[in-house]
Amino acid sequence: MSVAPAPANASTRSQGTKSAEAVIVDDAGTIVAQRTLNDRNARACLPLARAVGAWASLVLDAELVRAKDEDGTLTTPTADDDGPPTVKAPMRLVPTHPDADTGSSSGDAPLPSPKAQRALEIGSMVYVRNGVLASGGMAGISPFVAVELADAWVLRPSLAFGRSTEGAVGMSHVGGRADLCRRIPGNYTERRGIEADLCAGFEGGILTSQTSPTAPGDSVGRAGFGPAVTLRGELAGGVALEVRGLVGANFIQAALRGQGEAPLVFAAAELGISVRLP
Repeated sequence: MSVAPAPANASTRSQGTKSAEAVIVDDAGTIVAQRTLNDRNARACLPLARAVGAWASLVLDAELVRAKDEDGTLTTPTADDDGPPTVKAPMRLVPTHPDADTGSSSGDAPLPSPKAQRALEIGSMVYVRNGVLASGGMAGISPFVAVELADAWVLRPSLAFGRSTEGAVGMSHVGGRADLCRRIPGNYTERRGIEADLCAGFEGGILTSQTSPTAPGDSVGRAGFGPAVTLRGELAGGVALEVRGLVGANFIQAALRGQGEAPLVFAAAELGISVRLP
């Protein structure tokens, strides 16, 4: 394509009015676009020449974009009778993500959104428990991990290591528990304030007794099920203070040597701290 200036018709122009005409033709000599610009206040021809050049550039760009339509670019060049042609912004066909199994692209499937990061917390509690022994209680520590499975659902496995709190016979308890919890945040900004975990879980362990350093000991199993409630207070930097209470029923109530059977109901209170990993 080429831009050819056309001579101005001075007889049709008023005194002091400057005009410029330009014609764009293709290689076959066909007129693609034609434009006449008038300026009554112009004192020089340079502004009109620049305006003609800008108009010609727009027309050429529109033709180039039109030629690229087959490459996936949809455009609609338009031209007004009283102004230079304008080109609408091209609408590009953005390919979606490839299918994971076939490697082909699916035009109707939306782009996958980034997965939300699951919370992971580790911590430890100190506890006192009643109902493991026929009389007396246990005290110890309970390390745990809390893993967020989905929105507001948490899996909380924990261990327990304790010793009897009273009586002449030394007794120890080793066990574990797994809770599935529904997390209920408070009415506050996320990770700022107090939230509650409503849980239900199974637990099991072994209770042993040692009458003397030389005498053989005795051991029995323990298993139970029951609900638990945890209150978490966020402090700073992902650190939280936790208070936990639980109750349950003993499925195994076998007696230790020198002890009666364990009661049906057990209860525990725990206090500890946890850290939320980034």
